[in-house]
Amino acid sequence: MKIAVTGASGHVGTNLCRMLIGEGFSVKALIHSTTLGLEDLDIEIVRGDINSESDLRNLCRGCETVFHLAACISIRRNDQECIRTNAESCVTLISAARAEGVKRIIHFSSIHAFSHEPMDRVLDETRGLALGSTASYDRSKALGQKIMLDASSPELEVVVLNPTAIIGPCDHKPSLIGNAVIRFYKGQNPTLIPGGYNWVDVRDICRAAVNAITQGTPGQCYLLGGSWQSLATLADTIAKLGGNKKPAITLPMWLAGIGAVFLNLHATLTGSTPLYTAMSLEALKYGHKNISSLKAEKELGFVARPFGETMTDTINWFRQKSYI
Repeated sequence: MKIAVTGASGHVGTNLCRMLIGEGFSVKALIHSTTLGLEDLDIEIVRGDINSESDLRNLCRGCETVFHLAACISIRRNDQECIRTNAESCVTLISAARAEGVKRIIHFSSIHAFSHEPMDRVLDETRGLALGSTASYDRSKALGQKIMLDASSPELEVVVLNPTAIIGPCDHKPSLIGNAVIRFYKGQNPTLIPGGYNWVDVRDICRAAVNAITQGTPGQCYLLGGSWQSLATLADTIAKLGGNKKPAITLPMWLAGIGAVFLNLHATLTGSTPLYTAMSLEALKYGHKNISSLKAEKELGFVARPFGETMTDTINWFRQKSYI
C-alpha cells in the first residue's frame, strides 16, 4: 500500500515515516522546505504547499491512505497562520483526496481541539469542540477536526487522532517541547512555572496511527494521552538524567503573566519564539489531569509507555545527536 504524509518533516512525521517504511509501506511525503530527518529514508518527496490543491492532488495520486500531520503550532493568542494551515488545508485536502480516489484520511488534531471545562470531569471524545476559544491554535484545530469529521463518508473515510503534549526521540528541528527539554537540560530556564501537561510518547501515537489504517471507526476521533506531569517533575527528571538541576524558584502565575508581556515583546522585536506566553501559561494552569484514552486502547490498540522511559530515550537521543 502507498501512503501519503503531510507534515512529514515534523517531529511526528519523521517518526511516522520511519515506522511506515519499517512495516513495508511505500511513502510519499509532502515537503514545503526541509527534509531534515528524512534524508536516509526511501521515500518519494513531493514539493508543494499544504493549501495548493494541485500539489495535494500530486501527493494523493496513487495512494490509498493519507496522513494529515501538517500544522501550525502556535503559543500566541492571535495567529492567522493557524487558521490557514490547521483548518483551510483540511478543505483543500478533502477535495484533492476525493479527486484522486483516496480511501482513508487519518487526520492529526489535538487535545486542544476539545473544550477542557469542566475540569472536574473526565475529558474524553464526548467533549464539545473548542470552536469558540480565544486561542487561535485551539480554535483552528477544533475547526479542522469538524471539517474532517463532517466530510467522512463511505467513499472517503476519515479518522481523527487527538494526541496530548507530544514528547520523544527523533525530534530533529526540534519542536517547541523539544526545545523546552533542551533548555532545562542546559540550565537555560531560570525559573519554574506552576502547572503541567499530559505527556505522550511520539512513538506510541505513531503506533496507534499506523493501526488506524485498518482499525478505527470512520467519522470518529480518538484521544491519545499518556500521563499528567508537572513542569517541576519534567525538570527534575531531566536533572536526574544528567542535565542541570531544576530551577529553585517557581514563579506564581500572576508574576509569570507579567513576565509574559515582556517576553512576547522581545520575541516580536527579535523575530524569535518567546519562552512562554499568556496563552501557554493558561494551557499549563488548566491542563486537564484526567484524560481518557480508553476508546483508543480498545479500538486502535493504543498503549502509552511510562513517562520515565520516554524521557530517558529523549535525552539519550538529543545527546547522541549533539543537541545537548
